[in-house]
Amino acid sequence: MKILKCISAMSLMLAHAQIVFASVVSTEVLPLSGMGASGEKPVHWDFQLDKGRGSGKWARILVPSCWEQQGFGSYYYGGQGRHKPDEDPIIPKEVGTYRRDFQVPAHWDGRAIHLIFEGVMTDATVSINGVQAGPAHQGGFYRFEYDVSKLIKAGRNEIKVLVSKESANKSVNFAERRGDYWTFGGIFRPVWLEARPLNHIAWTAIDARADGTFYARVHLGREAPPAARVLAVIQDRAGRVVAEIEAKRLNGDTAIVNGKVESPSLWTAETPNLYTAKFSLFAENQKVHELPQRFGFRTIEVRPRDGVYLNGSKIVLKGINRHSFRAESGRTLSRDENYADARLIKQANMNAVRMSHYPPDSSFLEAADELGLYVLDELAGWQGYYDTSTGARLIGQIVRRDVNHPSILFWDNGNEGGWNRENDGEFDRWDPQRRPVLHPWSMFGGINTDHYENYDSTIRLSAGPDIFMPTEFLHGLYDGGIGAGLQDYWSVMKASSTVAGGFFWAFADEGIARTDRAGKIDNVGNNAPDGFLGARHEKEGSYFAVKEIWSPVQVSSIRLSNGVLAMGIENAYDFSDLSDGTVRWKILRLRPAGSSDSAKLVGEGSLKGPDLSPGERRTWEIPVNLQELSSRELAELSYIDRHGETVWTWTIRGAQPEVTTFSGVVEPVSSNGASVSAGDFELEFDTQSGEVIAIRQGRRTIKMRGPTLAAWLRTPKRRSYTAIASNAILSKLELAPPGHEGVLARATYAGLLKEVVWKVVGNQLSLEYELAHDGPADIFGVRFDVPLEQIQAKRWLGAGPHRVWNNRRVGTQFGLHRTPYSLSIPGETYSYPEFEGFFGEWNWLQMETKVARVLIRNASDIPFFGLYRPAPGEKPVIELPDSGWSLLHAIPAIGTKFDLPEVLGPQSQPTTLDGVVRGKVWISLAKP
Repeated sequence: MKILKCISAMSLMLAHAQIVFASVVSTEVLPLSGMGASGEKPVHWDFQLDKGRGSGKWARILVPSCWEQQGFGSYYYGGQGRHKPDEDPIIPKEVGTYRRDFQVPAHWDGRAIHLIFEGVMTDATVSINGVQAGPAHQGGFYRFEYDVSKLIKAGRNEIKVLVSKESANKSVNFAERRGDYWTFGGIFRPVWLEARPLNHIAWTAIDARADGTFYARVHLGREAPPAARVLAVIQDRAGRVVAEIEAKRLNGDTAIVNGKVESPSLWTAETPNLYTAKFSLFAENQKVHELPQRFGFRTIEVRPRDGVYLNGSKIVLKGINRHSFRAESGRTLSRDENYADARLIKQANMNAVRMSHYPPDSSFLEAADELGLYVLDELAGWQGYYDTSTGARLIGQIVRRDVNHPSILFWDNGNEGGWNRENDGEFDRWDPQRRPVLHPWSMFGGINTDHYENYDSTIRLSAGPDIFMPTEFLHGLYDGGIGAGLQDYWSVMKASSTVAGGFFWAFADEGIARTDRAGKIDNVGNNAPDGFLGARHEKEGSYFAVKEIWSPVQVSSIRLSNGVLAMGIENAYDFSDLSDGTVRWKILRLRPAGSSDSAKLVGEGSLKGPDLSPGERRTWEIPVNLQELSSRELAELSYIDRHGETVWTWTIRGAQPEVTTFSGVVEPVSSNGASVSAGDFELEFDTQSGEVIAIRQGRRTIKMRGPTLAAWLRTPKRRSYTAIASNAILSKLELAPPGHEGVLARATYAGLLKEVVWKVVGNQLSLEYELAHDGPADIFGVRFDVPLEQIQAKRWLGAGPHRVWNNRRVGTQFGLHRTPYSLSIPGETYSYPEFEGFFGEWNWLQMETKVARVLIRNASDIPFFGLYRPAPGEKPVIELPDSGWSLLHAIPAIGTKFDLPEVLGPQSQPTTLDGVVRGKVWISLAKP
């Protein structure tokens, strides 16, 4: 048995268990469960389910857990039943019974013993030693507790919990169980016992302002004993005492502590300075209980028709919506997993997160406090809401648990109509900070949080006069949304004086690894794959696009000249000077095109960031004592923030791209009407179409048919693409025509594809093509058909490693990349970076096949290459044609879950071409 000493936060106690017999003034904790999905020592209870999978017999189950992930019951996605009555048979109505024995030490006799549940879905009836502990609790995402002092005895005790997946309260089902997300059953968050002195501090509510004002309501577990007093000792992060404040009033069971700390270090997302207040209850000058509480000094204001202010400075919230979720464990998360999520959000250069659509684990809020994230904490209510008395009770439970977290700037009273307006004032009853309350999707509290506005309406709303802060926008689906379209949206939003930020939907695909399907991920079609992370938190291209666009260090230009690196740089932080961070640089020398070797580091260094205040911009010159970069060199420049995180890395390419000019003309040596040879090359043609059907170099042959026209346009309001023109009609094919040095073949066409010329120069084969088009195109260039089953990998020097869209061309790094072939099916299989799709700013591409390595060098700044067709998933954003191996001058934009590209801004429109387009590449083959 472990008895734990009370420390700053309950989840900290559970996460850092030690065998410590605390003094009588401390709260002692006895865990009855594990700490989460990956706790160090799993805890099992006896369990029986009344119906469905695994029912009808006693078994052992991990606590905490979602019982579906332990092999019991039915899976159900709540949105499927949003319009169905509770009685509908499609809705699982399982009831599980949990029980276990536990030992209580004799020295707990005479203590106030409380049984605490962090979260149970959905109704919980609890008994100790056969006696019900109190009324059944209704509401799945909330901490609740019972005073079981009279039910507990020294030695062996038994706990029994009856858990109903569906609530007997229809409003609870309406608010929680019919949401557009997976619903589960079980004791899914930790359970523990607390032994406190009879006279003790139950909880506190702190209001610590930026000017150092400190106010706290100290709620006692019972009416204060005679001659009682309460003292707060405030310590900084290093443990230094900065103030001792005694309560000036103590009435009944509440003490008011009011004082001031001189010049406190303030809490912001950029400077998450934390303090600890040790509250002590004294009776007749003897300390009877001590309760530490962590907090931060900061002041939040909403200034109508202006913006959101923190500590007197306007801030912009760059955020995302996050479910508490993991593919393997559902909503049961460990402390490490919660911290990992917070770090992923911070590393994407975000500063805010919305708790959708229920309060999170305590440890996530602790991570937000420590790492620096602005939080919107939310009462459950996805388009449905609790009745007034239930909502008021649950609001009290949220606020009492979370009130002291400085990361929480707003309370959300439900979501998208799921708010009970009668309870709007209930948050202030418990929260002395009187944080602003939002109605996400609505205009309330001086902030318009409307969801999923298109580009034009974003321009209108960003113009004011009301504050605009969409609590959901650019809805992700597969690889669409979020980062796609963000550059256009953000250029409008960041220029506005009344935009307070926004929150993407969503953080990660909510795909569950189903235990009734051998662990196969289920996203319920396209209902749940909405994240810029995959189901197991694989990073998608939009993650990096957001990281670059929302980087607090913005670089408008960068060049190296005469040993000086000149950068046009802007500080997009709200509070931090760029001198707080470090700039690191390194020079990489590239191997020859197609080489399997990596780049060689030939120089590096670091220096302090520039003196640049928030909002300032200027040209910053860095003496790096380097000469001009050669065509085979890259310079990488990274800004490292005060916490050691890389904000972004910028790349400077050599003065000229690596394009080799070959010499030594080789005259055609033979032609038999269908093939032509020169040097060690032989090309085989289809004389009816003028297309190459095979290329041989020495003993290596690659079957690749083309080039043909690749030209598609999508009709507005349609998801599929149609060809702009039929394939070109061959006018003339000349094989090894006399009088043309090195020309193997020339094909001329009637149509958008005008001419294709093949040459051999030295030991290289060149392809030159000419296209002509006046008008819009989503995809435009030439393509080859190459059997997909031959493909093993691609390697390239260019922007990567993730694919791009026309409205998401950022978030990549120019360098050497290699991706083995794998099929990434949205919502089913997750393989990143994706092999198929569109890729930009490339120097050379090497396709590794089973028969040869095909090296294609970009000799004319062709902006993109395309590979095959991204797997569409179920009900995809857009349905793309198969581009084979393509050389492209236009690529498509992608939409969001709700919007096709045409409403997402300028970058989301088709490319307008104006006349002749030419391209040239060099091709060679090597052994596989």
